[in-house]
Amino acid sequence: MKVIYVLHSHKAGGAERHLLDLMHGTAALGVEPLYAGPMDGWLGAQAEAAGVHCHHLPYHGLYDMPSLLRLARLARREHAALIHGHLTRGAYYAGWAGRLAGRPSVATAHSTNAGKHFGRAARIIAVSDAVRRFLIERGYDAGRIVTVHNGVPDATAHAPSREAARAALGLAPTQIALIMVARFIPDKGHDIALDALAHHRDAPWTLLLAGAPDGPTAAPLRARIAALGLAERVRFLGHLDDVAPLYAAADALLAPSRREAFSLTLLEAAAWRLPVIASTVGGNGEAVVDGVTGLLTPPDDVPAFAAALGRLLADGAEREALGKRARARYLESFTCATMCASTRALYADALSDRQP
Repeated sequence: MKVIYVLHSHKAGGAERHLLDLMHGTAALGVEPLYAGPMDGWLGAQAEAAGVHCHHLPYHGLYDMPSLLRLARLARREHAALIHGHLTRGAYYAGWAGRLAGRPSVATAHSTNAGKHFGRAARIIAVSDAVRRFLIERGYDAGRIVTVHNGVPDATAHAPSREAARAALGLAPTQIALIMVARFIPDKGHDIALDALAHHRDAPWTLLLAGAPDGPTAAPLRARIAALGLAERVRFLGHLDDVAPLYAAADALLAPSRREAFSLTLLEAAAWRLPVIASTVGGNGEAVVDGVTGLLTPPDDVPAFAAALGRLLADGAEREALGKRARARYLESFTCATMCASTRALYADALSDRQP
């Protein structure tokens, strides 16, 4: 069964990583993936390197008729069973091209700011129950919306040992390595983490920040770090193609987001047996069980986040117990195999609507 995947993107982000994992995982379940999208960005390059059959379509805005017609022709020429669009623009083009080509479409909503162009899809995938509720509130048919939680690969088997990873980062055995893996944008809440950490100057923590250094909040964060007197405690690592060594070295992950649909980093942390402190926005409460696999705090609440930090900084045994339970829950619910199997079943469901 051929499936055309549509996502307009030039950057590396959660939706892009999700789609790469989905194309790889569904291929093992009898799907022949085809990527139709920009080939001059990160996703196109990664898909091509992975051996996916790729077609360059730029999707200029929402009304690029040449791209739309080329997508419909591609679906007919390749005898694709369906078209799967991601994010608002992908949903728009997949929906209309599917209509023109006589193929059903599936659309994945990755956030709670999804637009109005998901209605032509035979099935809508929400990456969390929070996103599903949002779509229903926006007037979409609840019967066509299915929650398929994100899943992430298990990279633990091929990573360096904890000792080697920590040595490579220059971490002393007594240092508590806290990490954030996030773009430098206001929604990720780096400022909340910094203000909360300033309450724990006497604890032996180090904060490691992974993310492209050109984000809009990177420079203000550096100034904030200096003003808080934390310059010796916070390190900017830049963009990391491979985050496995960072997870291997870490003691906990911080995710004080102001907006989140269903964070991949929370799942990655769970796979690595890391406890997390996360805000209760979006689907975070579906990824983290408060007090069981991590700690949840209200968004934009520095005192609450500081209190949770104090709890984990003071108790290595609790960090270990939370991480162990997080790993078990990851294996039960958030692997790539689980996500891809659920998506493959949804394809069959969408196609069954067309059977006589």
